Amino acid sequence: MNFKIALCLAVFLFGSATLAEKTRYDNYKLVHLTPKTPLHVQLVSEWEEKTEFDVWTRVKTTEESVHVLLSPEAYVKYSVLFTIFKIPFEILENNMQKNFDEQERSMALSRNSRNIVGRYARYTEIQSFIDNLAATSPLVTSDIAGKTYEGRNIKVAIIKTATSQRKIMLDCGIHAREWITPATCVYFIDKLVNDYNSGNALARELLGYYEIHVIPVLNPDGYEYSHTNTRLWRKNRRPNPGSSCIGTDLNRNFGFKWLTGGSSTDPCSDGYAGPSADSELETKAFENYINKYSGQWDSYLTLHSYGKWWFTPYGYTTTLPADFTELNAKAQIGISGIKAYGDGNGWTSGSSARILYIGSGGSEDWTYGVAGIKYSYSLELRPGQSGIDASYGFTLPEDRAPKAGLETYGGIVTFLKAIKP
Repeated sequence: MNFKIALCLAVFLFGSATLAEKTRYDNYKLVHLTPKTPLHVQLVSEWEEKTEFDVWTRVKTTEESVHVLLSPEAYVKYSVLFTIFKIPFEILENNMQKNFDEQERSMALSRNSRNIVGRYARYTEIQSFIDNLAATSPLVTSDIAGKTYEGRNIKVAIIKTATSQRKIMLDCGIHAREWITPATCVYFIDKLVNDYNSGNALARELLGYYEIHVIPVLNPDGYEYSHTNTRLWRKNRRPNPGSSCIGTDLNRNFGFKWLTGGSSTDPCSDGYAGPSADSELETKAFENYINKYSGQWDSYLTLHSYGKWWFTPYGYTTTLPADFTELNAKAQIGISGIKAYGDGNGWTSGSSARILYIGSGGSEDWTYGVAGIKYSYSLELRPGQSGIDASYGFTLPEDRAPKAGLETYGGIVTFLKAIKP
C-alpha cells in the first residue's frame, strides 16, 4: 500500500481515538480537611483560586468538612502546608483513578441495555429517550430551548395533561461532571409517567394541575466532554478569546448579581463567570425559555451534586429573602419526602450562602430575583460530605443512580404537593 494512503488511513482510523484520549487520575488523592481556625478557612479559600487545588466541597467556616482533589505533585506541596499551618487532614482515597475505573466497570454492565433509566446515559441516548416518549406517550411532548456552542440541542421534556395549569421547571447537568443529576432527571421523567399511567393518586393529582418541564442536560457540550475526555470537566466548551483555557461555569453566568462574590474572572478557573453576565448560549437559552412563559411558573428546581442539601435563595449573599421562613419550611417538606422514598439521612435545608459559601450568578438566584419564581431551589444530591459513599464524590458508581433517582423523585413530588393550591 502506498505510504501516504496508509498514513491517511491510520489517521482516519485512529485519529479520533487519540483526540478523545481520556485524562487519567492515577495517584490523585481525595483529601479531607477540617479547618479549625479563621486562618485555616482563609487559606483554603485562597488556595481554591489555584487550578491545582480542586475543591469538591466548599469551606464556609471552621469545623466543616472540605474535600480537595490533589495530583501527586500538588499533594506533596499542600500536605507540607497543611502541616505547617496545622490544618487537620486525612486521605479519603489514595488513587482516584481506581474510583473512575470502578465507575466505568459499573457502566459497562448496562451499556448494551436499551433502557437508560438508572444509568449514566450519553447525550444522544437521553435525546432519544425524550423523543421516544414524546412519540409514544400522550403525556409527553418536547421542545428545544436553544443550542450550545458546539451545536447540540438543549432539549426539554414536557409532561402534562389536558387540565394542567401552572408550570414547574426542573433541570440537571448544568455542571458537566455531576453525572448523577442527568440520570436523576431521566429517572424523574420515567417514574412520573409510569406512576400516572398506573393510577398513582399523587402523580395524577400533580399532573392534573402542573405542567412539568424537564431539561435533563443543560450543558450538553460539557457533559459529553466529561464522558469522552476529562471526567471532572465542569464548565461549558466555548473557547475564551485571549486564553488557552476553555469554558465558562454556567452556574456563575446568570445575570442577577453577577460576579459579586464566589466566582472568578480567570478563564482557567472552574468558577469562571464568563466575560459578561448572560454571555453563554446555554444561559441565554434557559432565560429565554423561562421568559417565554413569564408569570406561569410556580417552582424552579436545579439539581446538582454532591452534599445532600436543599438550598433556598440566595446564593450571592447571606442576607435572607423576606419569605425565607416559608421557603425553608417547604424545603423541609421536600426532605421529608426524600426520607419517605429512600435514605434521607444527612439532608439539610437553608440558605446556600449561609450553609455552604457565597456563589453569585446562579440559576436559582436568577429565577427567584429576576423571573419572580418564588419557589426556586438548588438541590445537591447524594453522596453526603461524610458517611457512606462520601469518598466517591463525583465518581458515584452507576448502581447508586436508581437510589438517587427514587429518593429525589419522592422529595420533589412531596414538595410539589405542598405548594399546590
